Amino acid sequence: MLKIEKNRPADSNEIAEFTTSVDFSLSGDFIDFYKEADGASFLSESLYVNIWPVAKLVDLNESYKVSDYAPEFFLFGSDGGGSAYGIEKKTGAIFEIPFIGMSYEDAMLLSRSFKDFLTSLH
Repeated sequence: MLKIEKNRPADSNEIAEFTTSVDFSLSGDFIDFYKEADGASFLSESLYVNIWPVAKLVDLNESYKVSDYAPEFFLFGSDGGGSAYGIEKKTGAIFEIPFIGMSYEDAMLLSRSFKDFLTSLH
């Protein structure tokens, strides 16, 4: 059974600041998620997904040097271990990307949209 722990909704100012700070277009379903929850954890016997709070997204992408290693992506969460989850900037598709060996070549397509990614967790 999937357990979902959602944070409080993100502040509209935080969302606006975030969307103006990134260099690509974000899908409506991604923004809608943050209007409902400022990050969340999805947990089952075989799954752990942590979606990061909106105010931490840019800083975490900078800390992980995503623009150096995998500039095609913007990370929004992780599995709590060796893999991150990211949006492909040009398509909005969702990929699983290893933190070590972070590159487009090592990324694995999970879904064509953020909404489909969330649906697949159930």
